[in-house]
Amino acid sequence: MKGRDLLILAAVLLVIGLAVADSLRSDESRVESRPTTSGPEAPPSTTTTPGEEDVLGRESFPPVQGAQGAIVLVQTGSCAVREFDLPTGLELPNVVARSTCELWAAPVTANAAVGIGEPVGDAVPFRFVDLSHPNRDLGSSEAAFGFLVWSDDGQRAAWCNRRLEGIDLEVGSSRRRLPDCPAAYTPDGEVAYALEDRLVTEERELLQASGGITHVHFGSDGSAGIVVEGRRIERYVNGRLADALDLSNRFQGQLPALSPDNCSAAFRAGNRIHILDVGCSDYGGEVLGGRVATWSPDGDWLAVGEPDQVTFVNLPTGEAVEWPIGAVQLAWRRG
Repeated sequence: MKGRDLLILAAVLLVIGLAVADSLRSDESRVESRPTTSGPEAPPSTTTTPGEEDVLGRESFPPVQGAQGAIVLVQTGSCAVREFDLPTGLELPNVVARSTCELWAAPVTANAAVGIGEPVGDAVPFRFVDLSHPNRDLGSSEAAFGFLVWSDDGQRAAWCNRRLEGIDLEVGSSRRRLPDCPAAYTPDGEVAYALEDRLVTEERELLQASGGITHVHFGSDGSAGIVVEGRRIERYVNGRLADALDLSNRFQGQLPALSPDNCSAAFRAGNRIHILDVGCSDYGGEVLGGRVATWSPDGDWLAVGEPDQVTFVNLPTGEAVEWPIGAVQLAWRRG
């Protein structure tokens, strides 16, 4: 398959995951100053319940002691995007009151992209937001197959629009056309592309996997987690295969939540989150109640979301903190 075909396959797998979550609830120049790539925003298809907006940005839950950073969630039902400081449990006044339940949150900073309308063909309309200034216009576009990636510093985003044109955007500033659809940003801020079984940047080849690459996750330790054809996870260190896991049928075709060191993979099966050992995990075999999951930056915690609850589990100790708020999407920001 061509590199773009592999991106489409990977993005289709992502759409499958987004559909499960939803069931719970130009070309003129290389650099342009305007970040938008589409027409006016489509109106969100969801609404908040009466009185709900009165508490947005003001709630508090039990502190998650020992955890750092913040959790960004898409609330069940209203699809409001809300952010909470974990050490205190206090909600930040960073609220998008309505969305269409899609969320792509940067790993650091208050930048995010949120869904704003029904899909246009195979593309998901979205707008960029600074959650600390949610009314600021940062532009809108459509993400082909619902796929968008953030750089490690949270300042850049990359995606393909509905015409399958690759875009690399510095939020609030300029954008440039990419030669193909992006797969991920490297830790050094390069855009990486999946070309059949090769992972490359515009300057170099990073690694060659055992088959077609359908998902890429760069770890905080410098490793690369690669999903091969939806059937296998491979972990690479310095471009060399270090660990691998062949997936059973129940997990094939899903996009995993990979841990910061790419040693563990969290998959959904029904109403449970299963943690699998890629080959170097201390937590393989753990099963938690939930439908969506996200890892803490240090890899010690896993947050799992259910229709009416979010639970933070400290994997080394087994300690759990429960919040009475449902979530269909979760993202853990670094502190």
